[in-house]
Amino acid sequence: MDYLIADIVWRPLIGARWIWVISAAHLFACWLCFQAGRQKRLNPDGKPDSFAPTFWNLLGVFMFVLFLNKFLDLQSLITISMRNYAKTGGWLSDRRTFQVAFVAASAAIGGICLAVCVFVLRRRWRQCGLACSAAVFLLTLITIRTASYNPIDTLLYHLPLIGNRTNAGLELAGALLVCLGAWQASPRQRVTDSNLNLSSNQNTPT
Repeated sequence: MDYLIADIVWRPLIGARWIWVISAAHLFACWLCFQAGRQKRLNPDGKPDSFAPTFWNLLGVFMFVLFLNKFLDLQSLITISMRNYAKTGGWLSDRRTFQVAFVAASAAIGGICLAVCVFVLRRRWRQCGLACSAAVFLLTLITIRTASYNPIDTLLYHLPLIGNRTNAGLELAGALLVCLGAWQASPRQRVTDSNLNLSSNQNTPT
């Protein structure tokens, strides 16, 4: 493991120019998820629903991990570690094969995770589906990006006239979709919706 100390050049905040905006979006999504987790819900039988708070709190922890990953640029540390491991292992010249396999496996696992989420949340998809889908998308994007596969890097970072805006836009969009899903499920939004429904019922002529 000496190469981890001798060969890795890494420091926080060496990511893209968008790092502050994306980090803030992840952190805001984390806060909204915890706010949504505070919402007390009842099952159809009148008993407290423990699933929704657990889901939103876990998603909040996940978004905080993504915040740390972006703010500290931990993904670059992982990528550099893998590159140095390949170099010391003598299979750096064959890394393309491993990168393709890694990208394909990451995409497949992302699809399986989404399918599992659809099945588990089938009765709660309206409340949790948007945020869950966005979280799976973010996880898949970040995992694939870790492989540092040249065609993927070109698409994300080096398109003419766009540069790294593709990567930043995709990650920011995913974080904002989590924010939207959590905001829709937050207690304040629930109260607002209830007040609007109550007002409309009162204004309805009898």
